[in-house]
Amino acid sequence: MLAQLKALPSLEDTKAQVQNAVSEITTAAAGVIPEIQWLSVHGEDIGNCESPYDQTDGKRVFLADSVAEGVHVSEPQWATILAAAKTSAAKIEATDVQVMKDQPGNHDVWFSGPIGISVKIAYHGNLVVSGYTGCRLPRSKR
Repeated sequence: MLAQLKALPSLEDTKAQVQNAVSEITTAAAGVIPEIQWLSVHGEDIGNCESPYDQTDGKRVFLADSVAEGVHVSEPQWATILAAAKTSAAKIEATDVQVMKDQPGNHDVWFSGPIGISVKIAYHGNLVVSGYTGCRLPRSKR
């Protein structure tokens, strides 16, 4: 398991990459819906990795959620934002797509990649963008 983690970017580099992807998505959404206002909620959560990486020095980070409360997103706007999310997620190798919900006004899509890295975008009255590093080794443990 350790060799797998050493082959990946550090926790710090991965966190920056995931944050950049989230920022690209929120910026794209603001380009589609100019009146959108983003809030950072739930705070960042850093912790130990889960099995099978729990015996390594790996850590994982859930970034604070970016939330636009009470914003109206039309289906064409959703399609544009989702396309931007797909492009941004691909930059961090989060290319596996899981559609949890896909109905007008009710969407939930995850983009995931190596050892848990993921970006999630959802809409149901609020537009939410979330990011997760998956398990990575901090620079000091590489």
